[in-house]
Amino acid sequence: MKIISDQKLIRLIKVAPVLVVGVFIILLSTIIIYNNHTKAKSDIASLRDNFMALQKAVAKSQIDQVFQDIQFEKNQTKNTLKNDIKQRVNEAYAITESIYQQNQDKPEAEVTQLITDSLRRISFNGGRGYFFIYKTNGINVMHPLLPQMEGTSKWDLKDIRGRYIVREMGELVKTNGESFYHWWFVKPQDKNHQFEKIGFGKYFAPYDWFIGTGEYLVDVENDIKARLLKRISNIRYGDNGYVFVIDYQGNYLSHFKKSLVGTNNLDGRGANGFPFVRKIINTAQQGGDYVQYIGSVMPTTGLPAKKISYVKGITDWNWVIGTGVYIKEVENYLMKREAIVRDQNKDELQKILLLSFLATLILILVLVYLGRSISRRFDKFQQHISSNIDELQRTKDQLHYVAHHDALTQLPNRLLLKERITQGIERSKLNNTQFALMFVDLDDFKKINDLYGHSIGDKLLQALSHEFESILQTGDSITRFGGDEFIFCFPELQDLRAAEKKVERIQSIFRNSFSIAGKVIHSSCSIGVTMYPDDGDDPEKLISKSDIVLYKSKERQKGGVLFFNPQINQQVHKDLKIESALRLALKRNEISVVYQPQIMIQSGEIHGVEALVRWHSEQLGHISPVDFIGIAEDTGLIHEIGMFVLEQSLADISYFNLDQDHTIALSVNLSPRQLNAPQFVESLVATVSKHNIDNQLITLEITENLLIEDLTYVSPILKQLRDHGFNLSLDDFGTGYSSLSYLSNLPINEIKIDRSFVNKLLTNSESDNLVRAIIAIGESYRLTMVAEGVETAEQLAKLSNYHCHIAQGYYFDKPLSLTDLTYKYRAIVDS
Repeated sequence: MKIISDQKLIRLIKVAPVLVVGVFIILLSTIIIYNNHTKAKSDIASLRDNFMALQKAVAKSQIDQVFQDIQFEKNQTKNTLKNDIKQRVNEAYAITESIYQQNQDKPEAEVTQLITDSLRRISFNGGRGYFFIYKTNGINVMHPLLPQMEGTSKWDLKDIRGRYIVREMGELVKTNGESFYHWWFVKPQDKNHQFEKIGFGKYFAPYDWFIGTGEYLVDVENDIKARLLKRISNIRYGDNGYVFVIDYQGNYLSHFKKSLVGTNNLDGRGANGFPFVRKIINTAQQGGDYVQYIGSVMPTTGLPAKKISYVKGITDWNWVIGTGVYIKEVENYLMKREAIVRDQNKDELQKILLLSFLATLILILVLVYLGRSISRRFDKFQQHISSNIDELQRTKDQLHYVAHHDALTQLPNRLLLKERITQGIERSKLNNTQFALMFVDLDDFKKINDLYGHSIGDKLLQALSHEFESILQTGDSITRFGGDEFIFCFPELQDLRAAEKKVERIQSIFRNSFSIAGKVIHSSCSIGVTMYPDDGDDPEKLISKSDIVLYKSKERQKGGVLFFNPQINQQVHKDLKIESALRLALKRNEISVVYQPQIMIQSGEIHGVEALVRWHSEQLGHISPVDFIGIAEDTGLIHEIGMFVLEQSLADISYFNLDQDHTIALSVNLSPRQLNAPQFVESLVATVSKHNIDNQLITLEITENLLIEDLTYVSPILKQLRDHGFNLSLDDFGTGYSSLSYLSNLPINEIKIDRSFVNKLLTNSESDNLVRAIIAIGESYRLTMVAEGVETAEQLAKLSNYHCHIAQGYYFDKPLSLTDLTYKYRAIVDS
């Protein structure tokens, strides 16, 4: 029974595919014919749309090019005029100099006559241009158009805007040797309008003359218009392409049909009665677009024809420029292309059907052959099935590996991390031992990518992965968490010292350099460590806590390691509370500004104050700037706080200095983020100007660390500030990586000696020598020296002996409110 069923199955396998293929080919041929017909219609429609779009784009491109040419020529009008009149005056001056050199032995009057006779006859620019000569005291020597002026004084001649034409031009020319001059005058043929006139004069020293000429700007502009119209009238492209120009009043200025030029067709209408000229003008005035209408004439036929033109306006000249494409020209082209497309689709259909028939015949023969082969191979399939099942299992295992391992380093990825942590904790719990999770992050890995390229960075990660695996022992594991971050799991550790040894093994990998593609690369890592059971038994929480201490480790010093502890957790929560409260501090008026007086050491008088920010939170009480300034910088709130301090301190010092003969200065600290903010210099200048305070009374304090981090970017900003008159102070000098190049290359006015050196001035010889050296450096660079943290008379005496200029500190006063500052120091300043 089974054999009979198998034979039927084999016969079915032989016949059924042939029948199925036959039916399929019939259906396929029907679909192909239908699709070919649909595609032909679609191709023709697409061809029509694309070609019309192309023609419109060509028209727009032509007009945009003409528009750019016109704009360029317009912008060159003034330069063209200046170059022309300067060249003319130089020619006149050369003639004058030549006549003078040849006749130096003759009286001035005779030489003057020779010169004026030579220059009087010269005209240019279509007869508009002429030369004039004046003495610098205003006496006219030559004026070809108004000879009655010669010998008279025009010292008090004014233009219609009240400018002394001859007087001012003479002064400029005599002072500079030559000069351009602008004045406004009516034209002889138009007494009702003012026109700008540009003149050029050159000083002739022997007779105290200036020789000059002038030209109305509008006349030069009209010359340029005429030249442009002539150029535009010669533009041709294709069979019917040309550019026309009409003005906003409907006058044809340029057209391929010369008889239209000079005529007015504002009320012109096409054959369909459409007022196309007004439509063209309105469209151009609104910025330009396409206009469809019946044109008056098509060049190749000489008859009216439908047309689509792109038009654009030149507002200050009241011009419309346009060009377009004739619909009939497009239709003629499309009829030819449509016939070609139909023929191509017909040929393609015939080829496809022929190929389908041949393919069907071949496929049927193949299926017959395959059907016969199936019966012979049927038994073999059972063996193949078994082997395929094995292959599927291997593929499944391979896919599982790929899904759970990093493609670059072949290390387990984060999908396996939770499983590894859970297993490690279970093993440690079973043996009453500890489990360490170490979050490792490469320091400055981005710089390696930027410097050498990402391929080198990838190879470095691969090399490090091999090194990391080499230090693993039985039960240990490593995961690539992402990017340049790795997580180690170390179960069954006996104590904290065992975890520290694991850290040392990780750090030892970075003691040697790595040779990658011929480049020697040095790297380091920062590590954050959490431990089970002390820090918890939840994988997510252990990862989160290790990330926190990793961040804190980088914050303290790159290349370090930090174990999680309650104090760090407490600090993180404290920082979050501070950040949350700080976001509302300004709105709640919790931020205030106090002022620490700065005293001139030699005279004992107040020099100025340093503005210091204070915060008293309703929730948290008084918060030290040490605790919240760093958070403000990390969150970007420093910009808002910095501007508040600047605004408040400027307003307060402006009030303090009101009606006083002696004004005090203001020092304000700048955060690096403030300095790097866009438009910071412009914003600062505007703010100071608003409070009517002299920029020279403002000192901006920056720290050395700012210069170390980005000297190239900061240097031009500091120069801008100095150019605006602000003083620049280098704060905490000596505490960073001090470099004399800062003082040589940057516009620093002042150095502030850090309070840590002043505190040890009397007790530590190194601090004493350092303070004396800093002051000596300041003197050599002619800088103002300010000492911070002065608390005793002895400190002040020693600073005075070292010729320090200014001091501040609790010896004089603590930071004061504006009220206390005014009460205590205003009377002193007034006296």
